[in-house]
Amino acid sequence: MNRIWQLLLGLGPRSPGDVPSGESTRLELTALPGGGLALLLLAAAVAALALLWWLPRREKRELSGPRRAWLVALRTLVLLAAGAMLVEPVLVTSHRETVRSQLPIIVDDSESMRFSDPYTDETRAAATAAALKIQGEGGKSPVDRLRETPRLDLAKKAISAHLDDLGKGRDVSFFDLESASKAVTAGPARAKPLEEIQPRWSISPLGDALRGVLAVHRGRPVAGIALVSDGRSNAGEDPLRVAESLARLNVPIFPIAAGGEEGPRNVRVVEVVASPVVFATDPMTLSVIVEARGLKEADADLVLEQRVNGADWQQVASQRIPLGDDGIQKRTSFRIVPKAIGQYEYRARIEDAGPELTRDDNVATAMVRVVRQQIRVLMIAGSPSPEMQFLRNTLQRDQHVSFAAWLQHADPGFRQPGDKPISRLPGDAEELARYDALILIDPDVQALGPAWPELIANFVGKDGGGLIYMPGELYSQQLFDAEAGGTSESGRWTRILPVVREPGLFRTEAEVRLATQSTYALELTPEGRGDPIFEFHPDPIRNRTILTSLPGMYWSFPVTRARPGATVLARHGDPRMQNQYGRHVLLASQLYGPGRTVFIGFDSTYRWRYLSEDYFDGFWARLVDRVGRNKALGGRFPFLVSLGKTAYRVGDRVQIGVRFTEAAAVAEASGLAAEVEPDGQAPEPLAFERVPDDPASLAASFPAERAGGYTLRITPATGADAGAATRVSTTNFRVEPPRRELDEPSLNRALLADLARLTGGRVLDVSEAGKLDESIAMREVTRTVEQRDELWDAPLFYATIILGLTAEWISRKIFRMV
Repeated sequence: MNRIWQLLLGLGPRSPGDVPSGESTRLELTALPGGGLALLLLAAAVAALALLWWLPRREKRELSGPRRAWLVALRTLVLLAAGAMLVEPVLVTSHRETVRSQLPIIVDDSESMRFSDPYTDETRAAATAAALKIQGEGGKSPVDRLRETPRLDLAKKAISAHLDDLGKGRDVSFFDLESASKAVTAGPARAKPLEEIQPRWSISPLGDALRGVLAVHRGRPVAGIALVSDGRSNAGEDPLRVAESLARLNVPIFPIAAGGEEGPRNVRVVEVVASPVVFATDPMTLSVIVEARGLKEADADLVLEQRVNGADWQQVASQRIPLGDDGIQKRTSFRIVPKAIGQYEYRARIEDAGPELTRDDNVATAMVRVVRQQIRVLMIAGSPSPEMQFLRNTLQRDQHVSFAAWLQHADPGFRQPGDKPISRLPGDAEELARYDALILIDPDVQALGPAWPELIANFVGKDGGGLIYMPGELYSQQLFDAEAGGTSESGRWTRILPVVREPGLFRTEAEVRLATQSTYALELTPEGRGDPIFEFHPDPIRNRTILTSLPGMYWSFPVTRARPGATVLARHGDPRMQNQYGRHVLLASQLYGPGRTVFIGFDSTYRWRYLSEDYFDGFWARLVDRVGRNKALGGRFPFLVSLGKTAYRVGDRVQIGVRFTEAAAVAEASGLAAEVEPDGQAPEPLAFERVPDDPASLAASFPAERAGGYTLRITPATGADAGAATRVSTTNFRVEPPRRELDEPSLNRALLADLARLTGGRVLDVSEAGKLDESIAMREVTRTVEQRDELWDAPLFYATIILGLTAEWISRKIFRMV
């Protein structure tokens, strides 16, 4: 077509070089009616011509035939031009061309693609390593390197090796999930170089990614879509619905399965839990917390090693342990007895767990400082009673006790007893904190000074000190009367004791004297019979004989009942000495904050010396060790708190465990109170229950309904009406939002198979990436390319109408028709 016709028809200029070979041109009248309407229009056209021939003659009868024909021709030309515009002519230019097909490859860049897989089948693992041409390196076999290589890196390696074959007759482009899925709402996706794709995204919107890539290639021949993924679609549109759309367009999906159905396997030693400071030759419990994933039915060897003062490692214990469910922390306990003082380091190792993600986290260590056992004791007595004097001598002889005493109301110049005699009592909390245990034998609290009630309460409740209170006949009655009547601050500290003395519910002093004309024996409770402080002989039979033969006592200090949460170890042996709560409590203990208080309701344990001095000395040595141990070892609580998992997510059930580090605290466990406080929310109470197969452990749980920080507070047995604040065991943890990429990392082969089945594709393993080229039938595509140019608005038609009407007007002027 020459340039003139291009101008007349309103077509763009084309040089001869722009015209493809074999090009053909045709004209289509797109609005031309057919059938009966066409005949009707033809009849109307004939009528219009007749009308055009008749009208000039009607206007001027003497008009000659040639002039009349001229006018009719002009009008007919205008009508023909208008009619041509109405039938909407289109000039169709077509030719055949061969183009490359499109092969978009979507690469899953979600977090689960950074996992490596165990490949537990050795034969398959070796075949996969060989197919991917993985070489041994650094002493590691090809299979070992396969197992430690992330999924995405394996997929990149597999695809990169076959890009030349895939690119024959095809344009290959790579998209990650993030860019492809955002094309649905944020515009066309942009291809990325394969090496730039990294596993960073926290979701896997496979459906959105397929839809976005399809939109990018609309109008172009698509050989298929390759999808490199583990098949975990957890956001966006259902990929199966998108697959149905692709099937209607004859676009197959070729999933490349990255990962294994069993998912990543890994076991790690989370923590070695041990007391930071222990006494030499004192048995301690060391716990190893292990967490596993993908190893539910497996077990492994847990090896515990010890190193003392930087010497060589030595194995001290080992145990075969089951690894359990995914993400659940398993605790294994060892009983260790350090024999000498020094710096101990314990190392726990997991061995023989099979293939796993990494072995770098199979080891954890803990440091323990072993010190010489020595409890610092301060004894305050209101008078030089026999109990006070015998106990003074016992504590001064005990090499495990650093002892100081203060005898109130002594003569001026009296030298106070003790290893290091003191010239005055501690004046503040800092001075009192130099001691680990406080023994009060019928003290005159008013004489101590107004600051002492608070000092005593804080010494136990905040610093973790121990308190042994033994009443007497001089000052104890007025002390409790002042507390009951609220007339003095000096008695308020008695609320930290494990007993309650209420007016009207106990016998008067006169009644007690009348009832104690003869001696009485201690009646040990079941808790007392099993308590080590009453273990006078290792043989249980001999021990019971000793207990029944201990010399009786005369005097006792009556109390109403034990405080809630306290452990009663002994009651009055005289059936007359009872009230509505049972026999009078003579020996009880309880936890108060991190410390412990003990009440001894009689003042004649020295009489046990008549049977054997070892019984008296041993009883007090064990009792002082118990109450002073917590503070001597750093003011710690007598229990350890653990969480069931390293990280919790919304929807999980938070598992909380409490394990007691000393046998005496187990009986007092019923007094534990706990609460959980989410950030910005009111605290909620938490109830602990005993673990059936572990009497030293308690457990509680609650559902994690919101993400954020949580604070767990556990309060040991502290009377509900205690007057002083106590230190609380506090544990902080977080609940994270759901992250299904990490919680469900195994291969979802079923979804990938469905995508291939619906679209006529094929599922390939990473090791089979070389078969992708032969699986895709389309390469170059020959197609007919048409160019359609609409002519209804061509300059030719407008010019014909304007020129025709202008020529008619001029002619009518010349013919004198106007």
